[in-house]
Amino acid sequence: MNSSTSEHGFTLVELLVVVSILGLLAGLAIPAVQGGLAAARKAESVNSLKQLGTLAISYSAENNGWLPAEGGEGLQTFSALRTNATAWYNVLPPMAGLPAASNYSANPSSFYRKGSPFFVPNAKYPKSGAVNTRAYFAFGINSQLEQGSADASILNLNRIQKPTKTALFAEGRLPDERTLPPTSGASFTDLGQPKVRDNRFVGRHKGQGIVVFCDGHAESILASEATNPRVVIWEQTEAALAAQ
Repeated sequence: MNSSTSEHGFTLVELLVVVSILGLLAGLAIPAVQGGLAAARKAESVNSLKQLGTLAISYSAENNGWLPAEGGEGLQTFSALRTNATAWYNVLPPMAGLPAASNYSANPSSFYRKGSPFFVPNAKYPKSGAVNTRAYFAFGINSQLEQGSADASILNLNRIQKPTKTALFAEGRLPDERTLPPTSGASFTDLGQPKVRDNRFVGRHKGQGIVVFCDGHAESILASEATNPRVVIWEQTEAALAAQ
C-alpha cells in the first residue's frame, strides 16, 4: 500500500485569516487594558484623597475641631507656598511622613511626579514653563467651609451639620482640562488653586470626580451632580442644608 505525504506552507487566504483573528483579539484586549489602567489611576486618586481626609480629621481632633487654612487666594507660586505655614498643603502631608508643598520650591518638577502627595495620575498638568514657578493643585480643600462672618477662617469641623454630605476635599479643574465635563457656572480663572468648590469641580475619571466628605469617606460623583445639594453640600448655609 502506497502512502504519500503532502507538505505545504500557508496560503495567502490562510495568512489573511490569521492576521484578521489577531487583529480582532488585539481590538478586544486593548480597551480592556486601557480600562484596567484607568481604574487603577482612579483608585490611586481615591486613596490619596481619602488619606488626606483622614489626616484632616486627625488634625481637627488635635486642634479643638479646627481645620488647617486654605493657603492663599488664587494660584500660588512655589515661593508663596513657603509663607503659608498653616495651610493644609504644608500641615497635613508631614503628619504621614510626606513632604509639605513648601518643600518643592527647590525642585518644582517633582511636585508633579508619582510619589508626590499632590500628584493625581489622570490630571492634565500644564506643559509650559509655568509649572516651574507656580504650583498647580489638581485637588483642594472646600473653599466654602467658612464661618459666614467677617472672619473667613475655615469652619470648625465639629460645627458641620451634615458631615456625610459636606465636601472636605475634592478634585479641581486645571487650565488644560476645559474640555472635561464642566459644571454649571464653571470658572476658568486661577485654575489650580489649593481650594475648590462646585464650579471648579472636574470629572477627569470618565465624567466622574472624587470628593472626600467631612466624615472621612470618599466617593466618585458625576461632574453634572456636583451642584446638586442632595449629592454633595459645599456651602454651610441654611438653604444648602435644607435642600439636601
